[in-house]
Amino acid sequence: MTKLRDNYEKAQQKLETADANLKKFQTRSDRLTLANFDEHLRELEDIRCECEQSRTLSRDIHATETYKIASEEYSITIKLLYQYLYEENQVYNNISRYLSSKMPEIEQRLENDDLILLFGYDLIKQCSKRKDTLIAYPIEICIRLLENSLNEEGITLNELNYDPHVPASTLKQYLRELPVCLLTTAFLPQ
Repeated sequence: MTKLRDNYEKAQQKLETADANLKKFQTRSDRLTLANFDEHLRELEDIRCECEQSRTLSRDIHATETYKIASEEYSITIKLLYQYLYEENQVYNNISRYLSSKMPEIEQRLENDDLILLFGYDLIKQCSKRKDTLIAYPIEICIRLLENSLNEEGITLNELNYDPHVPASTLKQYLRELPVCLLTTAFLPQ
């Protein structure tokens, strides 16, 4: 492709040179006294014509190759898009089959297990249901989100693009809705 563009540029330069030579020859002050002026003028015009044809041919070849490559790129892009969509469809079908196979088990667990409410549920009962930690799930998640968004200047938007005020407000709301206040009346005067 670079070679074709270079050929076109060379042909363009030859045409410009032939044009300049022709104009220079036509404007010579001694053209009337010059022997074989008409014959030499025709030769320069023929050279210019050949250069113009060569430039046109080079331009056409370059344009043809450019369009051919663009067409091939389009075909490749379409094929890749179809392949991507096919694979995405396969993934979603596999997920759907997996979830369909697990739905009876999930439904059974939902029917047999006591559902634990998050907000307004006794903190001691909620913490006792968790095996890996003694911290209630909403508190743990909110604190992790807040830790990710803290910096020296305070709370800012983090790289996950969520507003850290949301987990802060959620945590406050969770604590407000606890059936038993964390700060009992014994701690209030202090």
